[in-house]
Amino acid sequence: MTVARKLEPTEKNAPDLAEFRRRYPLTVANFGALGTRETWLKSIWATDARWQEALARDGAGAREVVVRGAPPAGTEVAGEFEIIYAGGAIGLLHAAVMACRYRRRVLVFDAHEVGSVGCDWHTSDEELRALVRAGLCTKEEIERAIVNRYEAGFVKFHDNASRVKAPPLWLQHVLDVALDADKLLALVAERLRKQGAAGCALLDGQRFVRAYVEPHRVTVELQDARGRKSLYAARLFVDATGASSPVAQQLNDGHAITHVRPTVGAVARGFARGVEPDKVDFQTGEILVSTEDASAHRQLLWEGFAGSPARDEYTTYLFFYDAIDSPADKSLLTLFEHYFERLPAYKRAGAHWRVTRPLFGYVPGVQPVGWKQRTRTAGERVLLIGAATGAANPLALGNGAQLRHLHRLTHLTDLALAADLLDARSLSELSADAPRVAPLARLAEFLRPAPKSAPATVNETLNAVMAALHELDERVRRELFQDRLSFHALKSLFSRTAQLYPRIFQRVREHLGARGTFWWLAAAAEAAFSERRARAPLEQARTAQSTDEPPAEKFARYVALYKKGRDADEQT
Repeated sequence: MTVARKLEPTEKNAPDLAEFRRRYPLTVANFGALGTRETWLKSIWATDARWQEALARDGAGAREVVVRGAPPAGTEVAGEFEIIYAGGAIGLLHAAVMACRYRRRVLVFDAHEVGSVGCDWHTSDEELRALVRAGLCTKEEIERAIVNRYEAGFVKFHDNASRVKAPPLWLQHVLDVALDADKLLALVAERLRKQGAAGCALLDGQRFVRAYVEPHRVTVELQDARGRKSLYAARLFVDATGASSPVAQQLNDGHAITHVRPTVGAVARGFARGVEPDKVDFQTGEILVSTEDASAHRQLLWEGFAGSPARDEYTTYLFFYDAIDSPADKSLLTLFEHYFERLPAYKRAGAHWRVTRPLFGYVPGVQPVGWKQRTRTAGERVLLIGAATGAANPLALGNGAQLRHLHRLTHLTDLALAADLLDARSLSELSADAPRVAPLARLAEFLRPAPKSAPATVNETLNAVMAALHELDERVRRELFQDRLSFHALKSLFSRTAQLYPRIFQRVREHLGARGTFWWLAAAAEAAFSERRARAPLEQARTAQSTDEPPAEKFARYVALYKKGRDADEQT
């Protein structure tokens, strides 16, 4: 008996336009101005289908894509490098630093075009300075890629049925810069291409197939759109492909993530302009906004950011945060239908409104319960960076944390290569410090409804937190939404929230349960201990420096240095 092999979800086996129109009429209609409407629909469908496959496999063992041993006999390696990167956005930034600053030979490949993301990044000047500090570009080059600056941004949650009401929470220096990401990445890619004579390369249209790990190298197998395969070898393979990473799934035994943020949106032109809530203000960023209470097991949230005023581009996102095993429908196509249905209540369209580019994806998250369930970010000669690590706090939007950690991550990568410390344990030290993230990640539970909670509960709880933030230092507000809130500030926030809203303890029990609450407190205690340790004199970590310091000792010393202070990278 012949068993039919299940086709991998791709654009080629997606439904036709008539089927899309039948099932998702609003989405098809609103994509009407796009010359490649059907291509976009098929791309969203393929992303959906691959995600559903990954969820179906969760806990049942991941597909083996990292194997021990040599590649098949008789196969020829097309090129050799020191580092190979999968993923052409954050991976490209990391690779460029390694090539231009540390003179490492790198290869970057992407399933589409290396360095093309098709949307603005929303960040802050402080985070962009990290690119200058990493040696990627100059301040003037970054300034030329900036398309807009906002006077401020705000957070506001729906409070019609909330017993706690709070005015908009205004934030300074948070997601207040709109950056043309394609322009910046093109600059970085060109800088990397100029390193071609030094043995660096970029490859478009190449998908990762598998990696063969040997004691002395890792060989990465790629495949292009025509099915042709090729092999490239390196000392280290870095995966920066994000939520759909099969490498992350395998490293974590099929449990790479516990939570997810399905996100859809669009860059559009023709919104009505003004300062009223249902109009767009090109001088204000809308960081988190809700316009209704929870329904269908989820709390929908909006973001709104202006791009270039001259091009009249404004980006809106609709998303929700959820556990992967909840009953909420996480389909991106279904969420797009909700987006177009609800968009008029959020922002008013003008007579010539049209979508210029759809935006969509899944942002992963991890909320471990117990010490053994922490995400594995590395294997032998294999390293995860970016969203593939699942380490980000869902309250911190944008790419700020990844930009801030770029110098630290690349510096330690160079030291690990110099010391030949490419085992799983050593490479795991390269990831951002987990104790600070864990307690904050648990706060994100309040972004979704508990199974038996009333529809207004999410907004009510979030309004209580916002009311508490109004009474705390502005620095606390900023750090909460930048993924770097200290334990002391977190304690102050929770204490003030409890005074204003005693039901917060009930909400904690509803969302986390007894076991989850215990591990949240344990994570908070670990964060507090980590903070106290970080206050120890940094000079202790700089001792024993010498010109002939062994590479392994230097790597260990800098790991300790970075753990002792968030600004330790400025000391290198």
